[in-house]
Amino acid sequence: MKLKLIYKLKVFPKLKLLQKFLLSYFLLIMIPLIILFTYTYTKMSQIIENNITNSTEQAFEQSHSFLSYKLYRIFDISNALVVDTNITSILRKDPKSYILSDQINDMTYLRQYLSSYENTLDIYNISLYVNDKFIYSGENVNFHSMLKAESSKWLSQISEANSRFLWCPSSYLESMDKNSDELLALTKTIKNPDNLSKDIGYIRINFKKSMVEDIINKINSIDEGFSYIQNSKGVIIVASDNDKLLKYKISTDLIKELSTDKFKLTKKSIYGETLLVDTALIDKTDWYIVNVVPYKSFISKINGQRIYLILIVIIFGGISLALAFYFAKSINNRISKVVEGMRGVHVDNLDEFIENDSEDELGELINNYNYMISKMSVLIDEQYKSGKEVKNAELKALQAQINPHFLYNTLDMINWMSYKNMNNEISTAVKSLAKFYKLSLNKGKDIVSIEDELAHTSLYVQIQNMRYNNRITLNLQVDDNIYNHLIPKITLQPIIENSINYGILGKGNESGIILITGHFDNNDIILQVIDDGIGIEEDKINSILSNEVTSSNGSGYGLNNINQRLKLSYGESYGLSFKSIYGCGTIVEIKIPSMEQNT
Repeated sequence: MKLKLIYKLKVFPKLKLLQKFLLSYFLLIMIPLIILFTYTYTKMSQIIENNITNSTEQAFEQSHSFLSYKLYRIFDISNALVVDTNITSILRKDPKSYILSDQINDMTYLRQYLSSYENTLDIYNISLYVNDKFIYSGENVNFHSMLKAESSKWLSQISEANSRFLWCPSSYLESMDKNSDELLALTKTIKNPDNLSKDIGYIRINFKKSMVEDIINKINSIDEGFSYIQNSKGVIIVASDNDKLLKYKISTDLIKELSTDKFKLTKKSIYGETLLVDTALIDKTDWYIVNVVPYKSFISKINGQRIYLILIVIIFGGISLALAFYFAKSINNRISKVVEGMRGVHVDNLDEFIENDSEDELGELINNYNYMISKMSVLIDEQYKSGKEVKNAELKALQAQINPHFLYNTLDMINWMSYKNMNNEISTAVKSLAKFYKLSLNKGKDIVSIEDELAHTSLYVQIQNMRYNNRITLNLQVDDNIYNHLIPKITLQPIIENSINYGILGKGNESGIILITGHFDNNDIILQVIDDGIGIEEDKINSILSNEVTSSNGSGYGLNNINQRLKLSYGESYGLSFKSIYGCGTIVEIKIPSMEQNT
């Protein structure tokens, strides 16, 4: 872990600024968002689960209370009927002495009396089971024969339980009409007040199954949940979803066990699935109301909210990152322009100014950069002009130093010719000397054509040959197309002088050849001065242009001065270069830009 942290710390400084910005924004935006999402999702999950649990438990409790109230009303009515003295007195009558008119009167009374209870919303109808000897026992609407009851399942269940009443599912009831399958009933025995061990009749209060179903259907707010009612023997009374009942029916023992903790959903693993179960016994009955909610339905609800949360994180996180990227990119682009401009300064590019339309700190930095570049450009231009003026002054000083020396030698040669009466040679020497100085002066101009520069050089060699008995041969192989192009004056003469004094004459009394070539090279002109003199030792070639090798008359100094002058005038890619093999000769190459003379 420590090594990984060290690695990351080492990698971070190497990242680009934009990458650092985005990484920082990611850490400052997305990580807090993810942490907030996790915390919110956890809390929200707990809140949703608690809310659903509480609402389901409350709905279950309310449904239980409401159903208990409904059934208790029915039970209360049954109690009133079985102890009613009018009913018991009629049921106790002896069929042998029970005259027909009395039976008809009693039947009419009982029908009206029972019908008065049927007017409520809860009770569908009330049936009275009477002695089969009574004439109205075969009426089969409100009155039925006790023999019919004795063959029913509900009466056998009452006898088996040694009870006086039974809440009956539809399966316990004998068919009375076409709606029998949609009815539930409370059946109760009517005892003889004089002999409580003897049943003198039975009462059956029918109520609609839909009334109970409507109540249990309102328990669950979750679609996957369902409710049902069963009796103590496991017989299903009603169910809100029969398909789910087949899948998740709870055992009777577990229902009885959980009913001790009423109105509380309990998590149980049943059929390999986690279920939330709530059960309760309905008062005055052996019916249990059961509510079952698959736990995955809670998760489904929570997952639905999680999707919304994820969308919120993605949308706001994406917007935040997009804005962060936009601002970081904007800042990085402007900083990159400044960096690129500064890199340009390294290669002497001072013409690139950065456009700026902002007034923030970066805008101020760019404005200051542009100001600095403009000032540097002015200063460098002034320095360049100053340096150029210095070099020109040095060149003129050199010329002032060379010309008298050259003039003294030439005049001394003419004086010697006069002593020898060499009149023709004197005339030639004087004319050549005059032309030489005329070209040197050039009306005060520093730039001449290559043609004039070659003529100036030829006159110099001609005069020198008069001194050295024509030991120097000058050959010109220059393209005619470059004659009209410009070159700083007195560029070739110091090089030729150096070739004569240190190259050809350096071999002793031998003659030598100097070849001058010239041609175009793209937009540049290349001039070469080639001699077959003694050459230059390899370890001294690089020191020539650094002015470490000089001569007493200033020729070595002149080569460095010419090189610096060309570089100041045209740039660092121009100037002199040397190739030499000691004992064989030297090549001096002059590179200048192509600039044609205006005609």
